[in-house]
Amino acid sequence: MSALFNLFYIYDPWLFHFFRMAFFIGIICIVILAYQYYQGKRSIGIILPIDSLAVVFGLVVLSIIPALAHHTNDFSVTLMYIKGAVLFILGIALYNLFYYSQQQQKVIHDLKIGIVVQAIVGFLALASIPFMIDFALSTNAVFPRFYNSEQEYRLYNFTSSGFFQLSLFYVVLLHFLLAYNDKYNNINSIFLFLLLFIGLISGRTFLMLSLVSIALYFKWRYIPALLLFGGICLFLVFNFSEHKYVAHALEPLINLVYGKGAVSSSTDTLMEKHLFIPQLKQILIGDGYYFAPKGGYYGGTDSGFLRQLLYGGIVYLLLCFSVTAYFVIRIAKNWFNGSWKFILSILLLLSILHIKADTYAFPGIMMSLLMFLSLFGQEGKHKVLLKQIQK
Repeated sequence: MSALFNLFYIYDPWLFHFFRMAFFIGIICIVILAYQYYQGKRSIGIILPIDSLAVVFGLVVLSIIPALAHHTNDFSVTLMYIKGAVLFILGIALYNLFYYSQQQQKVIHDLKIGIVVQAIVGFLALASIPFMIDFALSTNAVFPRFYNSEQEYRLYNFTSSGFFQLSLFYVVLLHFLLAYNDKYNNINSIFLFLLLFIGLISGRTFLMLSLVSIALYFKWRYIPALLLFGGICLFLVFNFSEHKYVAHALEPLINLVYGKGAVSSSTDTLMEKHLFIPQLKQILIGDGYYFAPKGGYYGGTDSGFLRQLLYGGIVYLLLCFSVTAYFVIRIAKNWFNGSWKFILSILLLLSILHIKADTYAFPGIMMSLLMFLSLFGQEGKHKVLLKQIQK
């Protein structure tokens, strides 16, 4: 049961575009916890990470300052962080319901089941099984212009998250699991292969940055899985490079093999159209806009650095980085004895990706994953509520 709840919460799929399952599952967890307490079966009480909650709600409060200071009434950032705070509270409920006793081993087991489910959905959809394609598309947000396009394969995941945020999620999940396996050496290499597969169909960002994580946490027993995955990629490049999905998903590898020079078209677009140097005033205090009054992102940029600078300046950017670093450090202390290798490497990856789009404190499924994983351990200040004495 915990694996099913974990799958719905972590990947947050839509149910046929009707409602988001992370919210639905979280509410069910709260109802079950309330029922257990009512029945006198909740002797351990409810464990709350007080300092983490303070960080999350502090971000909500502080994020409103640029909009108020500039009188823009652009409260979209604050609304996003409120959603992230709600998801964190629901994650705390999930943790208390299923993981407070068995903790780390159980959540790793459930994450592996989620990887298998995603791999099955992705494989069957790519195999052109009609009902699986319809099912996968129904769990995402509605992206009409990508249906039947060269990028439709990126929607073949059981999740509401789309494109960059999904690749970002898989980059972090891969890095975390490799770090975990570096310490405990108890995850079968087949999960590395499956994670590389589903990460690949999430986007080219994952394909390139996964190499960093694999190099940092390399084990010789990974070689068969890496050779199999690399062999499949090369087979597709040499035999099906004209197929629209292959041409898009493996574009960096195709360009390397055939000597075309460019990394990918999206990287070129980012460099040419979305990166610029803001004015000094914008760097210092921003303009108070995240979305432009006439629609679209303010400044017309995809870069996370620029979006946050334009909204609240350097102080707001550092605030978002600090919140992200807080949860990364909490994970490192709870899972990896405070490993600086993990802290610095994952913050470097997130910073590289922040050039491309939002990563710091952005309340997508990657940030929800970081906040959820931060719960598993004794680090920080905790408070136990509603503890019952067994009669």
